[in-house]
Amino acid sequence: MNMNTLKKITENQSEDIKQIDGTFEIYADQIMECDRVIKDAKIHKDLCMEKLKEAMGNHTTARVSNFYLDWGFISYKAQPEKIVPAKEARTVRKKSIKIRKI
Repeated sequence: MNMNTLKKITENQSEDIKQIDGTFEIYADQIMECDRVIKDAKIHKDLCMEKLKEAMGNHTTARVSNFYLDWGFISYKAQPEKIVPAKEARTVRKKSIKIRKI
């Protein structure tokens, strides 16, 4: 794609904003609520992980009730330097919709 094509795509996107029926508002609300729940769950998971790491100390394995914990290592081999070839300019559609409350 050349620069003229990219400019045309950009201009076409800003020309009009589609008004969607209000019945679809619930989907936007639910997505925002899911994002909030996921964020809270990730914070909670991280806190629980820190507690287990503290309890394990310097051990790589542990057992608590019915659970086996493995806090191992990942070893990476040395790799030679790589030169990545250039890529052409392109425009692709995003995978998700960015939503914000107005």
